[in-house]
Amino acid sequence: MKCYEIAALVLLLSASSLGHAKDHSNDYKMGTLSKVPLHVGGKVSEGFTDTASCNSGLLGVHCTGGIVDDYSGWLVADMPDGTETIIEQCVGGASVAALFLSCNKPYILTLTEEDGTFIFLDKVLGSRDVSKSLQTTSKVLYRIEHKPGVTYVKIPDPDDPAKEGSYTPIKLPKIKTKETTPNAPDNVAAMCASGKLSTELQAKYCAQPNPPTPK
Repeated sequence: MKCYEIAALVLLLSASSLGHAKDHSNDYKMGTLSKVPLHVGGKVSEGFTDTASCNSGLLGVHCTGGIVDDYSGWLVADMPDGTETIIEQCVGGASVAALFLSCNKPYILTLTEEDGTFIFLDKVLGSRDVSKSLQTTSKVLYRIEHKPGVTYVKIPDPDDPAKEGSYTPIKLPKIKTKETTPNAPDNVAAMCASGKLSTELQAKYCAQPNPPTPK
């Protein structure tokens, strides 16, 4: 096959792929993107890692790094209404896990849809972070993209609308609720049935039977 035939084939395939690209022009919705501050809660120390590294130089030995505290905890969102919402577990320090579950996140993105639905967003690894060009609270056009087993929120970059940032809705962890302690046994019912109480105390402490319904 000659060179010009190969070039023509490449152009034809490119045009074909562009022609089959899905048109998303009617898929966008209006929402409000917010940056909610985060802090670390429930911090638990997991030990220490020595990251010190020393090298000889013209002015003697120069050392960098030092002892790093390794810990685990929870990323907690400081909501605008003054409440706190636990987002996800995190890890801090020099461990490998801290690279993927970092506690060093200053904020989390939230999306409020037109109907008032409130969603926490987690940026897809390797995706563009479109929030860098946005203010603390900004109106945004976004679209929803469904893939097998996952839903993406696609937000065009304000600096280059042809490119989008991909985010996934965060499923908040289920926090175990404290079990309610059953009422301790008492002697009230027994005393009420024993006849040992005066008429006055009987009326004060004992449940009165329903009065008969007048005929």
